[in-house]
Amino acid sequence: MSERGSGPDIQAVLVSDEPALEGIIRELFATSIPAVLIERAGVMAAVASASVAVIVDESIRGAPGMGAAQEIRACGYRGGIILLTSRADPDIDRELLAIAPATSVVRAQLVEQLPVALSTLLATADPGEELGPVQRDLRRLQQLVASGKATMRIQHQLNNPLAALLAEAQLLELEPLTEENLAAVKRIVQLCRRMVGMVRSIDTAPAPKAP
Repeated sequence: MSERGSGPDIQAVLVSDEPALEGIIRELFATSIPAVLIERAGVMAAVASASVAVIVDESIRGAPGMGAAQEIRACGYRGGIILLTSRADPDIDRELLAIAPATSVVRAQLVEQLPVALSTLLATADPGEELGPVQRDLRRLQQLVASGKATMRIQHQLNNPLAALLAEAQLLELEPLTEENLAAVKRIVQLCRRMVGMVRSIDTAPAPKAP
């Protein structure tokens, strides 16, 4: 791997809500892998980036880390994915196999494990490499698995507030309302039911085309 100044820098992206974590990882790479540049971004910005690896913090708000990692792969990102976890978990490691190249790093062991994990991914995963027929089929399968799980997460996140809103509107129907207000509440109930039906009808995206 080239030293800074002797060759092109290598870009990595951190998906995290913590600016302090970005500083810690930047300093870590500056001493252990100087050629790697790290910047913090959201999920979709990470997908669109030209980075060789995306580091996903398990504790990001609004989306569990594994769900975010699966969404990144499902959207077509081909680089390595590193999931920062609170503890070692064999179940997480098995899920990461479905979106390989991917691995996990325990946050408490970040200083020791992250440089090794990134170096391993850089050695085994080249986002720009040409894939053979078997690799293309495997990648399509990985993306389908990841897409299905990302869809389930989106459905769950949308269903919860919609169900709560529908319940509140139905309770409001029982209140002594004016005719005009009651009609408005009924429209809200109908729209909520329509949205719940639409969310439940969400299916996984078509299989991505082989590169």
